[in-house]
Amino acid sequence: MNESEYDKVPLKTKFFGSFGSLGLNITTNLFLAWTQIYYIKILGIDPLRWSLAFLIYMIWNAINDPLFGHISDRTRTKYGRRIPYLMICSPLLSINFIIMYFAPIESSQWTKFTWLLISLITYDSFFTIVSINFTSLLAELSINPQERAKINLFAGIGNGFGFGIAYLLPLLLINNAVPNSQNKDMFQLIVIILAILGAIFLAFTAFGIKERPELLPEKEERLGIFQSIKNVLANRSFITYSIFNFMVSYLIFSINANLPFYLTDVLKISEDNILASIPLVSFLVFSILGFPIILILNKRMGNKRTLFYSSILTIIGLIVITLSNDDLILVSISFAVVGLGFSGTLLVFTLLGDIIDQDELKTGVRREGAYFGTDALINKPALSVSAGISGLVLFLTNFNQNLGAGENQPHSAIFGIKMLLGVIPALFIILGLISLWYYPLDSRTKEYKEMKRKVMVLHDEKLLRLRERLGKKTDN
Repeated sequence: MNESEYDKVPLKTKFFGSFGSLGLNITTNLFLAWTQIYYIKILGIDPLRWSLAFLIYMIWNAINDPLFGHISDRTRTKYGRRIPYLMICSPLLSINFIIMYFAPIESSQWTKFTWLLISLITYDSFFTIVSINFTSLLAELSINPQERAKINLFAGIGNGFGFGIAYLLPLLLINNAVPNSQNKDMFQLIVIILAILGAIFLAFTAFGIKERPELLPEKEERLGIFQSIKNVLANRSFITYSIFNFMVSYLIFSINANLPFYLTDVLKISEDNILASIPLVSFLVFSILGFPIILILNKRMGNKRTLFYSSILTIIGLIVITLSNDDLILVSISFAVVGLGFSGTLLVFTLLGDIIDQDELKTGVRREGAYFGTDALINKPALSVSAGISGLVLFLTNFNQNLGAGENQPHSAIFGIKMLLGVIPALFIILGLISLWYYPLDSRTKEYKEMKRKVMVLHDEKLLRLRERLGKKTDN
């Protein structure tokens, strides 16, 4: 397979993508990991109201993603169609992220519920704009499967650092020995610091990566929003992928949201029990160590098979977490297994990149925004499903929101937390693997390689037309 002029992505560009991933995920991971524990344990919102807020928010979440994706695809400026949104909306994302955690602690349950719901909607609006344009920008850089995997590797490293920082700062600075409400000021300080860092790192991407101008659609090539979504949903490859990605998204949201409960309420991490943090360290270390292994497997087996086998590894680790008797060695090993399998998720968006390539051959237009937006329409409700299941399980297992010094959660709540972190997301991934089995784009087939060759030819033709248009403008 011959590589066209732009298929090789410079190392500098990959680093800028890594910085952007760190900037986006340093706040995203804090949101996913600590918002539930902050609102339930520090602000004291009722778990059922917590679940209700996320279920209502899911309605807006279903509307904004394809809308913003479509708008992004149709944007034309001298800076590109993705970069302007990163420049403008990244600081607004950080501001709305901060607002979410300044709900008045001395207020009624319905006031806290309203604050949570409204701030979720405003924060998610800017998150959707930034994340769709960021992921679309990276996906457009190359159609070469190995280059895409490397781009996602650098983005995964940034995500890994964001994940580690988002977990470690609260664990190191929040005191579990005092009443939970007294941790509010420290948590809000962490939120402000990470929000500022997130905006700074996203600026590296906004000002450091250049878009490919030949991929901008001409006016006659633009599709209406309903026709665009219809074409996306009619794509069999996309449907099988999106079902799998929904299950992976549930896994990510569930681990992020329930791991803090597991660390603080099951393993009892504290200043005098620092060894209890070993499972978290194991997860982080093996997630990062798994990246080069995933790249090697991807080169040999293709992204579909690599994702399949890494997901099986994740399932095994999750089940062991649920069944473990809190033996620190066994729990640490199971977290290492989950981390190693979890690193395979860096390949998820390479599947969508292949689907977009396939669509471009049919429509002649690059529509990353439409596909990432419609994909988010399907998989982001996994956040609301995860939050709803978590709140319901915590309620049914008699989780105690106001433990005193030296008190432990009841055994039912401990088991509920293990279920939320282990066997429940494992069941979701098993369902996802059934869909992945029917995903038709296999990189080892002749049809796949021929599809890639045709896309390369199409891109070269678009580049030639762009140069001709620029030459005519220069002549005029």
